[in-house]
Amino acid sequence: MALNQSGLLFLPKACQRASMLQWLKKIHAWTGFWGALLFLLLGTSGVLLNHRSILKIETAKPVEVSKMDVAVRPGQFANAEAMGTWAKVTLVLPVEGREPPAERGKKPDERFMGKALPQVEKWTRTFMLPDTKVTVDYVPGAPNVTVKREALGVLATIKNLHKGTGIGVAWVLLIDTIAGALIAMSLTGFLLWTRLHGSRLLAGGIAAGSLSWAVVASWPFLAA
Repeated sequence: MALNQSGLLFLPKACQRASMLQWLKKIHAWTGFWGALLFLLLGTSGVLLNHRSILKIETAKPVEVSKMDVAVRPGQFANAEAMGTWAKVTLVLPVEGREPPAERGKKPDERFMGKALPQVEKWTRTFMLPDTKVTVDYVPGAPNVTVKREALGVLATIKNLHKGTGIGVAWVLLIDTIAGALIAMSLTGFLLWTRLHGSRLLAGGIAAGSLSWAVVASWPFLAA
């Protein structure tokens, strides 16, 4: 059974059959079903990430859960990287530690009672997990390492899941399938649109308007 004259555009005549339309509908529906819940998760986290600077949507500050000093041998670590490796192994953390931006570079002297005094050197590594932040501090030569664990809020956790913070390969591959589902839905949706009734001129205007808005909004920053 062949489609009528208003059949699927952008496809060869050999593919203009009712079975092709049914096949496209099934792909569109099943890919949408596969990623439905995660589409909601990514959409919510996308809004939070998109407005974190302009609207400053707060996701609640981390709440300290535990803190302790762990005994080590004085001078046990040759450098901050060695301390970070020790923390990852000892605390059984699945991610690599990072130096916080505020800790980079030499700290300037601070003034105390009108006198400039040098600050003590401190090595810091932060381990970010989806719902947890672990901070490890060490003063070179000290007999202990300070470890602190902070719990993140639900919204912060959702944002970290979107960014893939502290997530393993399995999650990355899952998100890849969701991205593939979005691509499949976009392509099949476009082809199905050419078969639907209604004003194609209006639909084209909506698509062109969306694209034009994106270009105008991003151009000042791309051209800078």
